[in-house]
Amino acid sequence: MCSEHVGPACPAALEPSPRRCGAPPRPAVGAPPADAAGAPPADAAGAPPADAAAPLLALVLAACAPANRADASAPPAAASAGAGPSAGAPADADASSGRLQWRGGPTAILERDGLRLLTDPVLGPRGPAAFALPKHPSTGVENAPVARYTDPPAEPLGRLDVILLSHNHADHFDAVARETLPKDVTFVLPPDAADAARAAGFTRLTPLDWDGETVIPTRAGRLRILAVPANHSHDAALDATLGKGNGYVLRWEGATPYSIYWTGDSVFTEPMRAVAARFAPIDLWLPHLGAVGVDGARGLRTMDAEEAVAAAALLRPRHVIPIHHTTFGHYREPVTAFVQRAATKRLPAHIHVPTDGAWMPLPR
Repeated sequence: MCSEHVGPACPAALEPSPRRCGAPPRPAVGAPPADAAGAPPADAAGAPPADAAAPLLALVLAACAPANRADASAPPAAASAGAGPSAGAPADADASSGRLQWRGGPTAILERDGLRLLTDPVLGPRGPAAFALPKHPSTGVENAPVARYTDPPAEPLGRLDVILLSHNHADHFDAVARETLPKDVTFVLPPDAADAARAAGFTRLTPLDWDGETVIPTRAGRLRILAVPANHSHDAALDATLGKGNGYVLRWEGATPYSIYWTGDSVFTEPMRAVAARFAPIDLWLPHLGAVGVDGARGLRTMDAEEAVAAAALLRPRHVIPIHHTTFGHYREPVTAFVQRAATKRLPAHIHVPTDGAWMPLPR
């Protein structure tokens, strides 16, 4: 289930230009992107028609993928109760290679070497007010409700070993997640988010400041989780106001090493360049896209296609699975913008556009 764009990379040519020439047209302020990879127009209540959202999402995302999708349609193995890698852990198609399920927005399950990790849990249902933001990044409206266009997958989360949180905003850690997730799971998060997680009842917190690391045993080795900066804005004052967030570099060590860089909500900054200088090439990059705030007074809160392709040129990932697009009303740019720009710039990475709720192997 991937669209692949292979060609010579030229990092200088991929740097974002000062002026946004040729960028796709932006949606009207306050409206969902017109072609947001399957998000249909909102009805009068602000949510898409119940019978339209999921089929359209599947149809458009399928257009970005080759015909062979057997890996995505195979039903996942049943999850057992318990914690940590064990004989009862879900069996991957290949336990050493692992798999991923995107569950919309910033939320995904990563399985590898006996561990199941959940990123930024946003678990509430579709509707015109999935959560509220203190100030809408596009309109500036205070206490702004944000629509969710598609329901989370019906498949239960199953056993979880680690929850990874990039930052404590409602569009990354919602009320449903606070109430329903098991409270005794290892919870890796920024120090600024620890009080909120503790107040929600979570008991096994691992706060990591930037450059902080934790190591978790796996079936065949260990997983290193390193916190790296996730700068929410190019505006230093706004970035400070929005709070200190994390990205994470995940490194499985053992017989089959593997690395993932999950950006969290970050624009393309010097700290991201430093991650590239330290860890490139990355096996798999999980960037947060959506160009949140691009049409607002204070600019980007997450990368747009131009920034993401420029970052990828430095990170040199073998594979990219873009997330944080399509699902919510404050996302302003469709994932197709990234796919198209990567093709235009001949990015030498395989881009795999995930289908909401489908499992896909972790590519190598």
